Amino acid sequence: MSEQKSDAGITIYIPLALIAAFLIGCLSMALVNVRENIGLITSDDVSASDTAHGGHAVRKSRVYEDGGLKYRMVSASDLGLGGRQESEPAENQEEFSSAESQESEPAGSREDSARQTSASPVSSEPEPAESDPGVHLKLPLDRYVNFIPHKKGLTAYLTFDDGPSENTDEILDILDFYGVKATFFVNYHEDLEAQYKAIVKRGHTIALHTYSHNYSKVYASESAFFGEMDQISDYIYSLTGVRSKIIRFPGGSSNTISRKYNRGIMAVLKKSVIEKGYVYQDWNVDSCDAEAANTPSRKLMANIRQSLKDHKTAVVLMHDAGQKTRTTVDTLPEIIEFFYSKGYALEKMDMNTEQIHHNW
Repeated sequence: MSEQKSDAGITIYIPLALIAAFLIGCLSMALVNVRENIGLITSDDVSASDTAHGGHAVRKSRVYEDGGLKYRMVSASDLGLGGRQESEPAENQEEFSSAESQESEPAGSREDSARQTSASPVSSEPEPAESDPGVHLKLPLDRYVNFIPHKKGLTAYLTFDDGPSENTDEILDILDFYGVKATFFVNYHEDLEAQYKAIVKRGHTIALHTYSHNYSKVYASESAFFGEMDQISDYIYSLTGVRSKIIRFPGGSSNTISRKYNRGIMAVLKKSVIEKGYVYQDWNVDSCDAEAANTPSRKLMANIRQSLKDHKTAVVLMHDAGQKTRTTVDTLPEIIEFFYSKGYALEKMDMNTEQIHHNW
């Protein structure tokens, strides 16, 4: 009798064991699929910038590679920034971009991905978009995470002279997309108050390039020069509340055109600006985008590569001069990626930034 009970018990347990094994198998397969599809980041396969978003785990998407540069797209929602619908009002765009600008580490992107518009759906694994003429990133929904670690001691500063202009908003959108901060040496331009404010609000450095950029006025005398600086400084302060003390001489500290108006003025000014508490910055990497209107992108990149040399601190001269430098805007994604591929950290200037001065 006991043997019959034992056989019956075994008969009951066999189906239960089979069901349990089936469920365990299904669960294991599901976990594998989740890991493959979501790809949770581990400390072994990410750079420092991937974990610098408030300590949240960031889902990683497919790794692309182009010319040795590894990169991936990360959706804004994965960074805890939330997605944006196309129907949302445009006036909220600045608020979103400002939130992005508070991230502590820079990110990188590629040119064709950067040409996606704000109407693109948010996705953690977007396919690279086809290239368009012009970049119109009114609101970056996806972020580009740089896989190239910064090399110790390599820092590049992207600087834009002569703005703001009708290009400024687009430049700011591209910089936001990459998580890059830059420095804008501005003059006075009428009816562009929003652009001056946006430079500051979106986390960039606004610096001084004289009020008029008119050589005959700027270099007429020492008092004329500082009158110009006071004018642009007061104007920027009235709009942004920022009192900048970082300057760039029109033409740079080595310019010779000033001799036409006041021989020896540059030697005087280089000393007096320091005495008055300013710091001045020249450049050591020149895109030469102001030598001719709309210099081709390939030429801009060749100029940058040639002048970079072995500079550990690279101050890159570009211009925000409207339609005259339209190709500078179109080339900006490639410029950013070039410096990332070389291991440079991209930062904005402050009063403690190493000063690059022309000595010729």
